[in-house]
Amino acid sequence: MESFDHDHELPDKVTVGYHGLEEDVSAAPSLYRRSQLFLQRVRQETRPRHIASAVLICASVIVFIIIIWYLTTLGSKVEIIKSDRDSRLYRAITLDNSVRVTLVSDFNDNQQSACGVAVATGSLYEPRDLNGIAHFLEHMLFMGSEKYPEENYFEQLVIQDGNGYTNAYTTDEITDYFFSSGGKFNKTLSVFSQFFIKPRLANDSIYRELKAVESEWKREMGSEDWKEWGLLRHLSNPNHPTQKFSTGSIETLNKTD
Repeated sequence: MESFDHDHELPDKVTVGYHGLEEDVSAAPSLYRRSQLFLQRVRQETRPRHIASAVLICASVIVFIIIIWYLTTLGSKVEIIKSDRDSRLYRAITLDNSVRVTLVSDFNDNQQSACGVAVATGSLYEPRDLNGIAHFLEHMLFMGSEKYPEENYFEQLVIQDGNGYTNAYTTDEITDYFFSSGGKFNKTLSVFSQFFIKPRLANDSIYRELKAVESEWKREMGSEDWKEWGLLRHLSNPNHPTQKFSTGSIETLNKTD
């Protein structure tokens, strides 16, 4: 291999470049030394860019951490606006499973406790070939769970409390379940929570609840409110979800496939 002499004679002026940076290194005594000088200059010129990039990355990480902290702490604290005459205490929290909860304390009524759950789905979300399925499932959740399989056990607990009450309703966009209890609130709440964890949905309850939905439909079909809603549905866009028959009946729900 041909050897290379660092002190080989060079032109009077040597200009080298790197990403737009040009430097006259002719004053250096050798090519080797000129290369060293140029690399040194490159480091000096590019160091501010590297520092700026590092600062930008660090700032982005800090901003990201602040956003996460806000969402998990301050972001979950919702200010509840109430009337000056409202003596009840309110607190909004978010559980680990992302369920949002509003706690209310009423010191003027220490004889009763209550709970309600609003599920963010309703009749507008039903498939078109199963009109009324949201309403039907509202009924079915009361028919026991895997942990408490006895049918109507929940309603029995509520009745035993004396002043207890429970019901549910399905709207276009939510399904709301609620109960009040005069005594065994913790036990009743435990049974209630299983509605949404592992409902039983037993075959022997299905047809009975189908008939309950059918009866509700026949009872409501003559009301003025239902007639107005039916007219609005009839006049709406055929492709809009409001065209769906939200109450349901044996005919729309008794599907075998």
